Amino acid sequence: MISASSTVKRVMNTTIDKKIQNLNGNELFDEITDLLYKRLAPKHCFIGHFDESGKYAHTLCYRDAGIIKDNFTYSLSGTPCQIVKEDSQSCCYPSGVTNLFPQDIALQELDAEGYLGIPIFVRGQEPVGIIVCLFERLYEHSEEVDNWCKELSYLLGIELKYSALLSQQEKLLWELEEGQRVAKVGSWFWDLVSGSITWSQEVYRIYGIEDNTVTPSIDLLSEFIHPEDREWVLSTLNGSVESESVNYNLVHRALLPDGTIKYLRKRADVTRDSSGKALLMRGTVHDVTDVYQISAKLTKTSHKLNTTFNSVEEGIWEYDLVSGEFFTSPKFWSILDKDKPHNGGDFSEWIDCIHSEDRVEGLNFFQRFIQQKFTSVFQFEFRLSEKHYPQVSEGNERWLKLKGSVIAKDANGNPIRIAGIQRDITSSVEARRQLSRAQVVFDNTSECILITDKANKIISVNRAFEQTTGYREKELLGLTPNKLSSGLHDKEYYQSLWFSLNNSGHWKGEVWNKRKNGEIYPEEMSINVIRDSNDEVVNYVAVFRDISHWKKAEEQLTFFAYYDPLTGLVNRRSFIHRVENYINAVHKKRHVFSLLFIDMDDFKSINDLYGHDFGDRVLTHIAERLSGLFTEKDNICRYGGDEFCVLLPDIAAYEAKDWAQKAVAAVSKPLEIDGIEINTTVSIGVSAYPESGLTHHALLKNADYAMYNMKGQGRNGVCEYDGELQSEYIQKLKLRDRLKKAIAEEALKVHYQPIVNAQTGQINKFEALVRWQDEVDGDISPAVFIPMAEKYGLIKQIGSFVLHQACRDLRMLHDAGYTHVSFSVNRSVKEFVNHSEEPQIWEVARQYGLPDKSIIIEITESTASKESSDIQSLLSYFKQRDIQVALDDFGTGYSSLSAVVELRPDIIKIDRNFIKEIGQSQDSLTLVSLIIDLSHKLGIKVVAEGVETKDQLDILRELKCKYVQGFYFSKAVPLEQCFALLNKY
Repeated sequence: MISASSTVKRVMNTTIDKKIQNLNGNELFDEITDLLYKRLAPKHCFIGHFDESGKYAHTLCYRDAGIIKDNFTYSLSGTPCQIVKEDSQSCCYPSGVTNLFPQDIALQELDAEGYLGIPIFVRGQEPVGIIVCLFERLYEHSEEVDNWCKELSYLLGIELKYSALLSQQEKLLWELEEGQRVAKVGSWFWDLVSGSITWSQEVYRIYGIEDNTVTPSIDLLSEFIHPEDREWVLSTLNGSVESESVNYNLVHRALLPDGTIKYLRKRADVTRDSSGKALLMRGTVHDVTDVYQISAKLTKTSHKLNTTFNSVEEGIWEYDLVSGEFFTSPKFWSILDKDKPHNGGDFSEWIDCIHSEDRVEGLNFFQRFIQQKFTSVFQFEFRLSEKHYPQVSEGNERWLKLKGSVIAKDANGNPIRIAGIQRDITSSVEARRQLSRAQVVFDNTSECILITDKANKIISVNRAFEQTTGYREKELLGLTPNKLSSGLHDKEYYQSLWFSLNNSGHWKGEVWNKRKNGEIYPEEMSINVIRDSNDEVVNYVAVFRDISHWKKAEEQLTFFAYYDPLTGLVNRRSFIHRVENYINAVHKKRHVFSLLFIDMDDFKSINDLYGHDFGDRVLTHIAERLSGLFTEKDNICRYGGDEFCVLLPDIAAYEAKDWAQKAVAAVSKPLEIDGIEINTTVSIGVSAYPESGLTHHALLKNADYAMYNMKGQGRNGVCEYDGELQSEYIQKLKLRDRLKKAIAEEALKVHYQPIVNAQTGQINKFEALVRWQDEVDGDISPAVFIPMAEKYGLIKQIGSFVLHQACRDLRMLHDAGYTHVSFSVNRSVKEFVNHSEEPQIWEVARQYGLPDKSIIIEITESTASKESSDIQSLLSYFKQRDIQVALDDFGTGYSSLSAVVELRPDIIKIDRNFIKEIGQSQDSLTLVSLIIDLSHKLGIKVVAEGVETKDQLDILRELKCKYVQGFYFSKAVPLEQCFALLNKY
């Protein structure tokens, strides 16, 4: 036991040594902590200074067993130092201080037994710092020690005040120098009585003086003034000193020793005495070189633009959408055969030149820039007005084109200035009209047209020809029609064709030609010879149409009646008919056969990720693999969607399972489509005739039962049907019905698990968890009945019940005085579908008189990231109403980081699987640390789930995790036990 009286009695009657009183700064702090160690023998002692917020203390000198250690900063919350600050008086705990302040992490780590805290004052009532001694054993405090410590406190108070003022002065000086450096503005003072000049560091930098000891003077400044500017600058300087009417505010050039020229702006004011005598001149010097260089470049560019503006063929214009000003070049009006207006009415004069039928569109041309709000180029073609241009008659119009784009926007992204050109396009319009008339007929006829010259070389084809043959016109130009030959017609066929053309100038018949892709198809064709006025052959024109679709129509009708159009396998109707026929055949011969019911595992995710077209291609490849495995193609059926069936003749169930395993292996091989590798698996159910059924309906249904049982066992495998499978399925349906009854009778219960502040130990949140005690099977795990509720559409009723019950219970807690408590309610994302049909969450909270912020909505990270954007918009609306959103099971989804960016939750709940291994697995520790750091940077709170040991809690505290939840504190309990937990923590 330490006794202060025995250690200090010899010195208590003397005042503080004068040697100590003459010290200051760190020397004083070191000497006083050394004196504390020698006279009171604490294990730890330090002098701390409170920050401006009053929430933290920063040590000025810290000794551990008499040795000076690094200073540190600590929070006052939950510490005995907080009591010393708030009560403004000394505080002593002889023993048991760690038990009295369990939240003081420093006390726990230093294993302190006794505590002594002395406040440090200056002049006011509030302490500015503290003296702290921590003892390993029982400590006895005496009045003599207390008086002695107060003397040290008074001496430290004066020094702390002086240090604070000195630090503030240094900060202000630094900020002033830094501001001048950034702004390139230096300050200077000229004492006109003594003639001395002083200036700031920035002035040295502006003039390029590296030696800061150089003494400023007027002569030195004169050397830096450009010789051409020196006389008038000095004259203005001296004139402003001699007379108040002269203002020293100018810009001049400075010539530095290295030849650099700078532009400097100087301003100064003169202070005078009552008689007008100049006493002091203070001013600034600003380096404006960059501004002058930019101005020179702009002037040069302006001259170039002006030259271009007046020399281009097109008329140039610019329009201010805000003021309505219209700027034009001389060429703009030359195109209109008019002189540029001199009264500023350019816009109205131009509008008046537009044809009356085009004028409204001309006005709307400028409105489109405002409405569209993007920088695409707009164009407007118009005719000149018949009123102002009488020479323009019907069929002889003058056409002009106006083009423009946005060149400037305001702060909100709205266009404010546009510019463009105007040109005469009359000749282009007329040529376009003539070509258009011919091209419309040529391109829009449904028949294919091919034109050759007299040498039978192709010179033109139409759009229908390109679509039918697959060839582009440019690929065929200069070639003969032989390029399209299928090779099916013999030499005599073509001799007959040419004989008819040469003699009658016409031929009509059926020809088999070949497309670019090699496909041979039938055409109904007519060929005509075109001759000139001299009866010389000029062109051959062939007109034909593809008639392959007529020939294929009958084949397709037959195919679609019996086969699946996507995979080419037999369809369901054909397959069932085949199974029925086989049942009739094997029944007479007493043979057996088996059926395989094949279903793709998680095929929906492929469609969701890559689209249904991609999914169809996957199904096609799966069909090909099955066809390669089972030789009789008509025994393989695409039953529907992603389901397939296979008939195995003369195969018993045990052999069928072997074939099914081969199918699993074949399908599970990686599949690459468009560079994307897909890994697919299937679940297969096996049924056999006659053991599994005597009809096709029974066989397929029981194979389906077996397949779903395989999915329940983990998928990617084979399961044979037996009677117990159907019994298990019926038991699930009965359990579903009992769940419906429990929901209707409100037989479910809601328990609450506390969420604890890891640093303070306080409870201010509970997670509401639903519980079900079934009348038949007893306690049913939520992991069983929640997925069942989602599958059978019961999740909304459960969610509504839990929300109302949680609000009722939370109302009771608030009425009992625990108004700081909030409840976290789990919601399935599926509950938000068609959410407008039921009261919103905030409406339910208001119904029970609860503020919005008292309810936290928890959703799982994996399901939220898969849902549509309207779900994310709804969650965003929750946060706007102070309803916080928590992302549960964080880290288990495939897109954790993207979920954080897209959903922007208020809270992240780290999955318990990471917390479980945090003490043994470095990977788990690293991942949890990264999640916590990332969340802090994004302003997101973190809750660690599944905390079950003190070691886990200690690690999470070190990682600065604010909230924890788990069995270490409590399991989920009924409401009445929540009151006890709140009182305990």
